[in-house]
Formats: sequence, structure tokens, C-alpha cells
Amino acid sequence: MADSVDESSGAAGRWELSREALDFLLHALDADRNAAAGRYEELRRKLIDFYTWRNGESPEELADETLNRLARRLLQGEPVEKIERYALGIARLLLKEAARRREQRRMALREISSVRPGSAEASETFDAFERCLEALPEASRTLIARYYSGDRVSLAGELGLSMTALRTRALRIRKRLYECVIGRHKP
Repeated sequence: MADSVDESSGAAGRWELSREALDFLLHALDADRNAAAGRYEELRRKLIDFYTWRNGESPEELADETLNRLARRLLQGEPVEKIERYALGIARLLLKEAARRREQRRMALREISSVRPGSAEASETFDAFERCLEALPEASRTLIARYYSGDRVSLAGELGLSMTALRTRALRIRKRLYECVIGRHKP
């Protein structure tokens, strides 16, 4: 059930829900299209509540990602007898993934906050950041600069991306920058 990223899913790396996958999910929920839509909304509400109760960041986004993964599994032919139970299993895995990401962010913030402004170490870190930024492809440099300094909605529209896909791209570029800076900055 561990399928956080689909390698064949395009530049952003995240699998996007297709019409066909949604149809598979709706049909698995109920043969009657209207009843299936109702069950879909009910399941989504339960997932939002699940994430809210467990202090998940962005419960709506996590619920949507859970349903996307469920639809993907169904499209791939995964036999699922009890959809709600299966969705809950996916939700638990997503919570673990989110916890790992939060911990990675905390560690990164601790490392960054340990550098005092004006110190030689801060200067070295800034120099390493500039070198790493220059090493990025032009498109990545432009995207990350615009992402953190401008209107993200219009940037997503210009690039033909959903907000989630744009956020994912920006986070991946930021992660590459972080790893580059840490790799160059360590003695």
C-alpha cells in the first residue's frame, strides 16, 4: 500500500486523479452513480474528520490524497472488499508520511537556527546557498524565486499546474537546495 509517488506521473512526480480512476472509485462505492457520489462525499467527510482528530496538517488535502490513492489502487486492479477500511489504511500511512516530513522540517529548522547571523558560519552557509542556487537549472531557479515572492495562483496557472503540483515542485526544489547547502557546508 506504500505508493507515495508514481515515477511515471510527470514532472511533479505526484499521481493525479484521472477521470477513469474516479469512475473506478465511484463504481466501487456503488453501481448507482448518484448513490456513489453520496458515498464518496460521506467517505471524504469521514477522512477529513479522521485527519482532524489526529491533528493532520491540511485535513482536506490529506483526505483528497487518500481518495486519489484509493482510486489509483482500484484502477490498477487491486481487489478491495471493504472500501472504507482500505481508505482508513491509506490514511494511516499518510499520517506516518506527514509525521516524517514534519520531523524533517523540524530538524532542518534546528540546523538553520543554530547558525548565528553575522558569524563566519552564517556567511559560509549563505555562500553555499548562493552556489547551490546557481547550480540549479534556470527553470528551477525561476520557479522557486517566483513561488516564494509572488502570487502562487497565477504561477500555477501560467505553468498549467494545480496548486498541489506547484507546491510539490517547490518543495522538491527546496529539498535539493537544502541537501546541496548542507552537503557543501559540512566540514
